[in-house]
Amino acid sequence: PLRVSCRVWEAQMWTCERWPTLKGRCQTGCWSPDGSRLLFTVLGESVIYSLSFSEYRGEMQGQVGGSKTASIVADLSETIFETLYGEERIGGEVHSMVWDPTGERLAVIIRGPPDAPGSQTVIAVFRTRNSPVFELLPCGFLRGECGAQPQLIAFHPCFKQGALLTVCWSTGKITHIPFFFVSAHVPVPSPSRSPVSVGASVREQPLFSEL
Repeated sequence: PLRVSCRVWEAQMWTCERWPTLKGRCQTGCWSPDGSRLLFTVLGESVIYSLSFSEYRGEMQGQVGGSKTASIVADLSETIFETLYGEERIGGEVHSMVWDPTGERLAVIIRGPPDAPGSQTVIAVFRTRNSPVFELLPCGFLRGECGAQPQLIAFHPCFKQGALLTVCWSTGKITHIPFFFVSAHVPVPSPSRSPVSVGASVREQPLFSEL
């Protein structure tokens, strides 16, 4: 059988390390703002993997410094949530994900099984912390108007009040969703109409922690 591997290069001496135990090719990935951690997914799977990296100097310079194995930090398999509108089936294959420049929010597009009744494509939002230990905390889900599916997502590089997520929908619309951080000391407005509806919320318990 064809062996699939994930390769990471360092950009000084252009040496690389590879992880050959993956069951498929990489679907998407994103780096932490400080470049010390890579989150990635594999085509056909519903989990997020994590690789941590060390920075080498002196004689060790030019080495990638990646961890020996990739850790699973999130399982996004389909789950049923109870909401104000009834049961919601959310979960499936990870299509893409982005990490905001502050390192405090991670947005993930999840596509449900196409043949499953009631499955949908949503954006899952996580609170993250990379230091002193890595933690992943689920916040909730973002869903567009009826029939609209998220196609592309990106965080604004210079949003001072927190994190600003831009979403391009299948209907051609583009929306900007701000996440105001309490640490930014900025009053949070209460808009009369949100550009997206919140499909469900989850309890604030760590999905993954290195502790």
